[in-house]
Amino acid sequence: MRSTKGLPLAPALALALAGLVPLTGSLTGCALTEDDVVNPREPMSADALPLGAERGPVKRQLSAEETRDQFRDLSAEDYVVKEGDTLWSIANHFLKDPYYWPEIWYANPEIANPHRIYPGDRIQIVFVGDRPRLAVGLRPHIRYESLPPLVAAVPLDLVRPFLTHDQVMTEDEFEAAPYILANREGSIHASSGDTAYVRPPLDGSQQRFAVVEQGKALVDGRTGEHLGYRAIFKGEANVVEIDDPTTVELEDTVREVDEGDRLVEMTDEAFDRDVTPQIPAFPIDATIILLPDAITQVGSQQVIVIDRGMESGVTAGDLLQISKRGRVVEDRFAERDAGEDGREATRGPAVLLPDHPIGTAMVFRAYDRVSYALVIKATQPVHEGDLAQTPVQESRL
Repeated sequence: MRSTKGLPLAPALALALAGLVPLTGSLTGCALTEDDVVNPREPMSADALPLGAERGPVKRQLSAEETRDQFRDLSAEDYVVKEGDTLWSIANHFLKDPYYWPEIWYANPEIANPHRIYPGDRIQIVFVGDRPRLAVGLRPHIRYESLPPLVAAVPLDLVRPFLTHDQVMTEDEFEAAPYILANREGSIHASSGDTAYVRPPLDGSQQRFAVVEQGKALVDGRTGEHLGYRAIFKGEANVVEIDDPTTVELEDTVREVDEGDRLVEMTDEAFDRDVTPQIPAFPIDATIILLPDAITQVGSQQVIVIDRGMESGVTAGDLLQISKRGRVVEDRFAERDAGEDGREATRGPAVLLPDHPIGTAMVFRAYDRVSYALVIKATQPVHEGDLAQTPVQESRL
């Protein structure tokens, strides 16, 4: 059972109950509170570590026997890395539980940059003492002069729009940003090649901007606290003439640009290919609060937003277990207590069923208070309100 004292339980319980209470039995239509549930959910311990706190691999060191048991086949042939592979897919080729990649990877001292993997590398099972490990075979020295692109932890083509375009901004930042006043043609929408006018007038220090729309408010899944807004990328704006209003030309639009859309700085790709998947060395207990560009659910290779970020110690590369919240059900078979009036209770006690794991996500971009992650494995559809937490040995998929 997870435990963090002092956090309000009612919002968490409300999320657990929303749409999940059985439609039959005496719980239907009841407004339950935490006092009504015999085993209320308590969030995972959130002993916050300061930024820069030491991080590590899996929580529990594997014994030699447990390490051997993690491999699908200890006699498996070497695997030659291909373009499009990721660290997770390579680990999944050899291991039953790819979470253990950081634990089982062997840093071959004979190879420069042993943690870097490139297309053409040969991944093989080696034994270090009595423990099987994964390692890169020796590379021809000539390859050091011209190496192909490094294998990344996640498919960059899938997450690049969220790295270079989408941002998380506060309401004040949106209000302070220049806005599209109108377009030259007077049409409702504008797109690539159109001319638009911006106010307040720009100062000329930048010539290229991202055009964004204020998206859905991001709200803490337990406390309801406001965490910012998603800035939805629509296209680029290049300055043509500084005046009042400033004239810009729209380029590379992916959505129609409207009056009131804001201009913000273009961001560089915020993901380091050297990032290695890792299990956080301390508890992260987050809620999925947004499914960008999805209506109700997502699956593998799709993006989610969680309500924890750098202030909680989250960093790119963190592997998080996605869990479905347990339903609240009525125990119709339990002995019913008598009320103050001496009458037997009309319903059995409300019992919260355990949360259960349904997938894995890897953080690829962390802001101060929220993070973007890619679902890299899902056995069921993932919804807003599902949990994203530090994996624990007892509840692995």
